[in-house]
Amino acid sequence: MAAESSLPSGFGTRPWLVQVTRRERQTFVDSSDGSSHATVVPEVQGKTCLGCIHNGDWLLMLDESTFECFLLHLSDNDDPSKKIPLPPLDETLEWIDTCALLGASPADPDCTVVVAIAREVGDTVEMFLLHCRPGDGHWTRLDSPDLSFPNLMISHRAEIYYFGASETLLVIGGDGDGTVRARPIGTLGGTKEHLDREAMYYHSHQHRGGTLGGTKEHLDREAMYYVVESSGDLFVVVTEKFGIFLDDSTVTSIAVYRVDLESMMWRRVHNIGHDRAFLVSGHYGFSVPLAPRAGGLVPQGNCVYLVLSSCDCERLYKFCLNDMIMSFCQILPQPTKPWRRAFWAVPPSPAVVKETELFYSDPLAATSCNTRPWHDLPLELLELVVSKLSMVDRLRFPVVCKSWNMVSNPVEQAKVWPWLMHYSGRDGVCKLFDPLRCLEYTISVETFLTSEIEGEHDRHIFRSSKDGWVAVSTAVEIDDIYIINPFTGDIVEVAMLERKYHFMGMSWSSIDPTSPDCVFFGVDSSHDGKAVGVLTCRHNENDWTEQHLEYYEGAPFPVAYANPVFFHDKFYCLSRMGNLGTLDPTSDTWTILEKPKPIHMEMKFFGDDHEGREFCYLVEVGGELVCVFVRNANEPPRVFKLNEEEMAWMEVQDIGGSTLFLDFRASYSMVSPEAGHGNKIYFPRYSEDGKQMAFYDMEAKVYQPSFYGLKQPLHCVWVVPNLRAHI
Repeated sequence: MAAESSLPSGFGTRPWLVQVTRRERQTFVDSSDGSSHATVVPEVQGKTCLGCIHNGDWLLMLDESTFECFLLHLSDNDDPSKKIPLPPLDETLEWIDTCALLGASPADPDCTVVVAIAREVGDTVEMFLLHCRPGDGHWTRLDSPDLSFPNLMISHRAEIYYFGASETLLVIGGDGDGTVRARPIGTLGGTKEHLDREAMYYHSHQHRGGTLGGTKEHLDREAMYYVVESSGDLFVVVTEKFGIFLDDSTVTSIAVYRVDLESMMWRRVHNIGHDRAFLVSGHYGFSVPLAPRAGGLVPQGNCVYLVLSSCDCERLYKFCLNDMIMSFCQILPQPTKPWRRAFWAVPPSPAVVKETELFYSDPLAATSCNTRPWHDLPLELLELVVSKLSMVDRLRFPVVCKSWNMVSNPVEQAKVWPWLMHYSGRDGVCKLFDPLRCLEYTISVETFLTSEIEGEHDRHIFRSSKDGWVAVSTAVEIDDIYIINPFTGDIVEVAMLERKYHFMGMSWSSIDPTSPDCVFFGVDSSHDGKAVGVLTCRHNENDWTEQHLEYYEGAPFPVAYANPVFFHDKFYCLSRMGNLGTLDPTSDTWTILEKPKPIHMEMKFFGDDHEGREFCYLVEVGGELVCVFVRNANEPPRVFKLNEEEMAWMEVQDIGGSTLFLDFRASYSMVSPEAGHGNKIYFPRYSEDGKQMAFYDMEAKVYQPSFYGLKQPLHCVWVVPNLRAHI
């Protein structure tokens, strides 16, 4: 006797995440509290879910062994109409891209199911659409004028919309005689700096076991696209990730575009509604209304919630469009393959951080007529006061009054450490978070001010930093790059790149990048490390000098996403395997060192063991090179110190009381931090209330405050305050 389905209480009344596997029980995750429920759904046992046809409550199911294909409505009732048979679908699972419904509901007997196929044929990919109606004997190929991006297909207004090459928007609909046809309806215009059409082409040609080609840049910084219908409008969510793994990489930027069907224009939006959120998983996304003070997994409006697999678990990411802050939580204990990813089942729609301005003028007056005025204090006493102040208070100190400005070098006498600088992409305001004192401040950087012209936001992306200077590129698809001191406003112009920013790491040789001897350096590689690109640039040079190096016969060097370290007059670069490469700027000679030996002797780049998919960091600590490998919450960071005499990595359990500040953009160390902060590794994340920076305590061997549920700015970088004005 077949087991009876018993869906969790509350299913169908609010959004749920559902993971369909071939096992006896399926997993349902309640968005209201994050609780997980193992449930028997007999109809899906041994089957594969191909996609969400209608709000996630109708699924397109496939039995790979028999090619049986059917629509299934998730419900507890025994109504036989909840399962709608379709013709057998004899296609390889990895070639099935996405599916959509033509019609108001799968229950409509005249509805049509459309499936996009991207079939690998030799070195090319054949793309086409298949369609059928319930009761048909077979699937029929649909004549389509352009199917460049089969993953960008969505049901909308009882038709199916999809995006073609050259900004073409097409629609699939039925004629009066019942024939299903695809037709172009126009060409889209407008600003779309994130909508890289070549990247869309590459993304639509991927299969689940690896990649079919594409340029190196797209392998390194992949753009992902999701289509969402909301309140009668179409939106495209664009994310950029670094990492060559389709299902295990890190999101670095997000943008949302509205498709204006009346004017046929793309329009960048920063607000999808404070009472509304986008829920995305795989190729499918939905828009849901939110009640005030909603809790659980979807607590906040004007956010995009995205399900992604990581090396340790299945995660739900939240991207807030208000301030471009990202956070994530664990929803399933194990990572999944694309066809096992949890999807959203959506019913039919019917603590504050105190901010202080960093630079301000607020003279203090005497509190009593019998008290000596503050501006009349002896200079010696003022210097004593300054010696006890924090870095931020020293910045404020000289602007209080004229006499206080006479104190010599209050900033240069300060003990400084890295702060996390975050730019939200609007009005030139940057936030600075002090990780040791857990205080947040704001500064206004005039260079970051952008006009209100559509598409002018997010045109300043932090790429690296060193000694108070920050490397910035001016948008995803623009090749301009410059170095700025955000505290003084000084700018160093660097030669433009020949293509969009694609470095895995970037740095420069001098403490002061304005020095005429300064050398700027960038490095990247192919995903397997068989090809390495080394680029250098100097002042008064109009172009970057680029070297393409191939290692098809020797040991590979898959460059880690980490800033190079200028050490002993050379740039040192870390690979994901743990070996080192150097560039000598005096001769522009690139060398992969024979020693130290790699930490990972072998790497399976597309295997399931996630070896080499860790976050890797290289940093100088007290005149020694240290590398750190971080995988997940279940494993502590692995810290290695380079023994220069033996040229070998030595794993260590402490860093001699020092403190590390790690991020793929830039990493720093502090040899003698304030009391209580030694032997800690800080990350660019902080608690929900903004009162604590995330770190790993090497003595207690624990992440604090936690590994999950933390906030992380999308556009951020560690930076050491530096107010030495360039002369």
